[in-house]
Amino acid sequence: MALRVSSISFQTRCQILACLLATLAVLAYAAENDTAEAKICGAKPDKYIGNSQDLFKIYDFINRGVCIRSRGDDRLCYQTLEATLKNLNLLRVGEYTGAASVLALLPTIGALLGAPTTEIWRLLTVVPFGGGLAMLLSFGGAILPVRVEDYQTDLSSAKVTFSAKKARPSDRMLEETYAELKTVVEEIESRMRQGQTQQRLPKGHLWIGLLAMVALLIAAQASMIVIEQGGVLPWWCTSRWWMHLWYLLVTVTALAENWAQLPFKETWKLFVSDVPYDIRVRGGDSIVTKLSTVEDSVSDVLDGLASLKAGTVTIQGSRQYTRPRNAVLVVISVVSHGDQPIRSLLRLLSKCTSIATFVTGTALFASVQLLALPMAVFILTLVLAAGVYGRAITGWIVQGVSKTEPLIHVIVNSTQEAQHVIARILSLDEYGTEDSEYPDETVTRKLQAELHGHIFVKQRRVAHRSKWNLKTWGVLARPYDLRDADMNKETKMHGAVVQAGTPPSQSDTDLEHGFLKKEDKQESNIRSLMTPASQSLHPL
Repeated sequence: MALRVSSISFQTRCQILACLLATLAVLAYAAENDTAEAKICGAKPDKYIGNSQDLFKIYDFINRGVCIRSRGDDRLCYQTLEATLKNLNLLRVGEYTGAASVLALLPTIGALLGAPTTEIWRLLTVVPFGGGLAMLLSFGGAILPVRVEDYQTDLSSAKVTFSAKKARPSDRMLEETYAELKTVVEEIESRMRQGQTQQRLPKGHLWIGLLAMVALLIAAQASMIVIEQGGVLPWWCTSRWWMHLWYLLVTVTALAENWAQLPFKETWKLFVSDVPYDIRVRGGDSIVTKLSTVEDSVSDVLDGLASLKAGTVTIQGSRQYTRPRNAVLVVISVVSHGDQPIRSLLRLLSKCTSIATFVTGTALFASVQLLALPMAVFILTLVLAAGVYGRAITGWIVQGVSKTEPLIHVIVNSTQEAQHVIARILSLDEYGTEDSEYPDETVTRKLQAELHGHIFVKQRRVAHRSKWNLKTWGVLARPYDLRDADMNKETKMHGAVVQAGTPPSQSDTDLEHGFLKKEDKQESNIRSLMTPASQSLHPL
């Protein structure tokens, strides 16, 4: 009996063939897609046998990094990076590995810049804009000293007049302290009322240094952009600004750490200059009353300055602009005695953050891929040059500016002593000037002091301007011109005739920051000036 074998129908065979063709099409598409995803972003030196420095071009270096990240997808970026690395010969692999090791030295730049000095602090005080540039060029290095003694020693050559003692256990010691503070104020007054015009600040010298620092900062930032565009991180492939992220971390950490370790808890800054006009000050509240509240902190006093009733200024003689003969920046620092728990906590946190930033930066630079050796040398040279020459230019600027002695630093032991010094400085025109110690023409010149944007003459707040003018430019800022607060000018602008001694009208003599308050068109006439208030000053 013959066996009967069932045959597969024609329809079934067609179905099987269609499935096979579809499977082959899918496999072919997958293979083609994988090949497209594994795109190779190469450069001429990748397969070269020998020294590839002659074939290296910055444009090709940047273009390769841009090519790897061009698709924007994280998975595709890693696949492209892997294919590109497989395309390298062993010579290029060794070169790129060595270049990453060279770049890993960058987080140690702070040790090469040396120990912190007070030069950056002095530049930051005299010209804050320049001090900010010096900080940006420190690249995480130590910036400011942490001991009071360092400031006393450094500024002794700059005629520091007083420094705090560690303890004041008795009333006798307190009296000695105030006697020394009185000597400080007398020296400041002698400086401001000297017969000869003060040596002018070498602004050309200063601007050359600032422009050089700006050029160094731009060069360093440009080199960082080139490196981070061409180099690729194997654990953060799509990142284009990884080096600037490191720069931001080290800069913020360094600033926070230096602020936390600064040995001063409060700082007052007064810009004192003589008034080149014959003026009369009328009305207004005395700031001495505000400063007599010793329990207030510096922030409380500064916030309350705007609440003082403003006085009025009248220029009686010529209104032609004249530069002040003398101008000096008086900085009064209150020593910190470890009584600020927030700053102590910040000091601990900043130390921990510094360690974490150093470890992260080292891992970042050691793992970067496709970094050519010439580029590693390029970035290291520019960044080190910016840090080293930035510190040198800072010292050069400070040395040139110090010849004019624009800064007097007074270090005191408490907020009470600081307020005492400020009150005496703002009261220089009230007592001590009637002696025949100074020439007649200098005695007639009153003194003005700028504190937190408020302008004071004879203890009265007579004008106001933005506090950022002094905070940004320091002694480069021009002293406030009292012609802007002149009541005669204001009344002439409104077409009114003013006669001194006329009783004031409450609706028309409201003052704000030393200027007449702007009125509606219907109430634009000004009837009179305010009569001087009879307020006596009691020495502190």
